[in-house]
Amino acid sequence: MKKDSEKKAPSAHATKEIPPLPPSSKNFEGSPLRPVRGMRDILGKDAETFQHIIQTLQHVVSLHGFSFIETPIVEFTNLFERCLGEGTDVVGKEMFSFLDHSEGAVSLRPEGTASIVRALINNKLTQTLPQRWFYWGPMFRYDRPQKGRYRQFYQFGVECLGEASPLCDADMIASAWKALQSLGIKNAALSFNSIGDTESRERYRTYLVEYFSEYEKDLSVDSQRRLRSNPLRILDSKDQKDQDIAQDAKNIWDFFTKDAWDFFDEVQNLLKELCIPYTIDPMLVRGLDYYDHATFEIKAPVGASDQKLALLGGGRYNGLVQQMGGGAVPAIGWAAGVDRLILALEQDSFPKRELLSLLFVSEKEKMWALNFANDLRDALFANPRLSVLFLTSGDLSKRMKVSERLGATLALLIGEDEIKGNFVTCKFFAPKGLFAEGHEEKVKLHWDTLHLEDLLKFLDPLFAE
Repeated sequence: MKKDSEKKAPSAHATKEIPPLPPSSKNFEGSPLRPVRGMRDILGKDAETFQHIIQTLQHVVSLHGFSFIETPIVEFTNLFERCLGEGTDVVGKEMFSFLDHSEGAVSLRPEGTASIVRALINNKLTQTLPQRWFYWGPMFRYDRPQKGRYRQFYQFGVECLGEASPLCDADMIASAWKALQSLGIKNAALSFNSIGDTESRERYRTYLVEYFSEYEKDLSVDSQRRLRSNPLRILDSKDQKDQDIAQDAKNIWDFFTKDAWDFFDEVQNLLKELCIPYTIDPMLVRGLDYYDHATFEIKAPVGASDQKLALLGGGRYNGLVQQMGGGAVPAIGWAAGVDRLILALEQDSFPKRELLSLLFVSEKEKMWALNFANDLRDALFANPRLSVLFLTSGDLSKRMKVSERLGATLALLIGEDEIKGNFVTCKFFAPKGLFAEGHEEKVKLHWDTLHLEDLLKFLDPLFAE
């Protein structure tokens, strides 16, 4: 018998020899030079927008008292089965799941809340509540790729664990509303609903099974499957026949307990107090099993069309931590789809970093230029608007062209005349302030001491916020 250390990994996971690159550069299915379907590179303007979104959302939620948490991208599959529900589309159809080398079933995370709950319990933090966390990163679902929907997608989310008050719900919704306002998202619309407490949902579930059973043969295949496991999800079906049948079903409000009604009413009153506009959508049922009480969603137009897509959604999930073995811990959270926010956000609607290109004229000035680049970066360290580019390859003409292509606003030229005359020449690639494209301005700079006061005084008003 072989020792454990000598056992080989299962053949399904055996390391395969990497095939050579194809002789042609054409993109074809399976090419190692092509992204996997539903995944993409984010670069250029989209990358700038991505970075702006993350920084803005981090600022907003930090003001609301949330701290950053990072959880693994890979978790045990049964974590998501228990948290999300085995009857959900996410678990049943969309997860990227596989066996690791020890034959353990693991999955790429399809959402963030399950990992947050696991982290709370695993790190024994259920006795030090509340915990207010935010996270962001890639999630994975085997979905049909389309505009704003990818198999590797990015979410920014917040979770508040240990708060049960309607005040907390209102504050969480306010943080979501403020987040999109801070990004400059226009024509956003908040939809709000409640799916009641546990007793309310059990009453409604019993009714829905009875109601939809009369139309079972007319339901979609997915809804027929959901009928026994989670009939509330039929209300969220995109199938037109399902929607027509669901239209005549009673509303969950008809089955609310008094406590459920009181909670729902209080959150609405608080939203009105905060002057946050909203509409009640009785058909708004979050797509995951762990929600109760408040559910909400914010939509906005994306692109040139008037079609509104969901940018952010969330709700309360009071029973999930207990379901996972962590005791009774009320909780609420929301998550925003960063990919859709990129589409919704006009790329010229926020200030970009301005690029200054530092260029030496000949080899004689390269050491001056290197020291100048580092000192200038130190001086601009606290300025989020400016970056200093230092190109080293090619002659001056080539580096000027590259600087323009990379979007530099102006060049800082260092030549023999500049060194002797104790100045730097600022040449504008584009109009800025009172200066036209092509204008050259000589700014005093003592090269022996590299005192930058005069240069900074020249740059500050040009690049003021």
